[in-house]
Amino acid sequence: MKYKKLLCLAGVVGLMVTSLAGCGKEGSQKENVSPIAETISPIEEAAGGNADPGAEVTPETVETVQPADTGHLYPIIENREVVDGKIQSYLTGEWVDEGIGTRRPIAVSIPNQKSCFPHYGIANASVIYQVPLRDNLTRLFCFFEDFDDLDRIGPTRSIRDYMVYIGLEHDAIICHWGSAYYANDLLNSDAVDNISQATQGISVPTGEAFDKYNRGGSYNSTDSAYLFVSGLKKGVEKRGYNWSYDDSFEPKFLFAADGVTADYADAPAATKIWPGKEGNYNTVGAYFEYDASTGKYAYSEYGSPLIDERTGEQIKVDNIVLQVCYAEERDDHGYLIMEMHGPVTGDGTMYFFTNGKVVKGTWSRLNGDDKPAKYYDENGNEIVFNQGKTFICEIWDKWADSITYE
Repeated sequence: MKYKKLLCLAGVVGLMVTSLAGCGKEGSQKENVSPIAETISPIEEAAGGNADPGAEVTPETVETVQPADTGHLYPIIENREVVDGKIQSYLTGEWVDEGIGTRRPIAVSIPNQKSCFPHYGIANASVIYQVPLRDNLTRLFCFFEDFDDLDRIGPTRSIRDYMVYIGLEHDAIICHWGSAYYANDLLNSDAVDNISQATQGISVPTGEAFDKYNRGGSYNSTDSAYLFVSGLKKGVEKRGYNWSYDDSFEPKFLFAADGVTADYADAPAATKIWPGKEGNYNTVGAYFEYDASTGKYAYSEYGSPLIDERTGEQIKVDNIVLQVCYAEERDDHGYLIMEMHGPVTGDGTMYFFTNGKVVKGTWSRLNGDDKPAKYYDENGNEIVFNQGKTFICEIWDKWADSITYE
């Protein structure tokens, strides 16, 4: 990763409320240029109301772990060392092959409208973000470190500038296919290692990484667009990107040490979670349901489990974050500008779910675009994540009051 002083790029997205409006005008100041829609407009389907996620599950009682003398609420992974060819992952805290745990992840933009289901390969993602695109649509942004056994990932779609900034949190190689008008300046800069299909505005495309895949049935052309792993690796080599983490890399998550459960015993129980009962998350019918027997949260959309086509299994995670961010519409298409970094709008409210509990607190990302958002409880203690997969929903503050859990 060729990091610059990335805060100088904040003008691409805007940092103050007054500059947010300026970003919306940036394209219109270019002669004969107007915001470019995606190659194929998203298919917007209503969820038809919230599905009943079923009966509530009572969390198991877990023995409380006393705080360690490290200053954190629970003993955490501190020194990552190779043991018998394995190392603990930056993304999950779990033991993985050294070649996987020391390799920068790829981040893939994946559409989330019903027409593109099922997704292929997303069960391999270590971290999944879901972000608003408009008032009635979301997109998935999946981070993979373990992808060598996949032939393809997708389908893939275009990216947004705020998604690129999420990618920088993890020092990821960012992959997408589609017109990305507001993200192009950032993608084309030296600050971002990207694998992008040849679409308007991409200065150096990497077309060998992408192709259409015959899915059969009635899938349209856009929902048949995939990232192919063999082409991705050729593209990374061609572009001269480094697979090793940058020296300035700072891990996003604090993970509980081996054998430790961050149980948050005094926190309220929360076994069913709706990221929003209004707005874009309501449109996709998003909800999570906790299973105390496994300690995992199963994710559903549009009234059905979200299934990985390759494994045939529902997406399940160990940690959930609902991160409330400032956003506003930036043009007549309803495209959003969303702030996930400082110094003015780089913090806010967050809800953390793990082990059947909910911890309300705050998030902060004020120290530069190459530094990750961090999460804190209401006493200012940094959140300790349980080892495993994490799902982060970025919530437009317009719909923050519709976050629901029980």
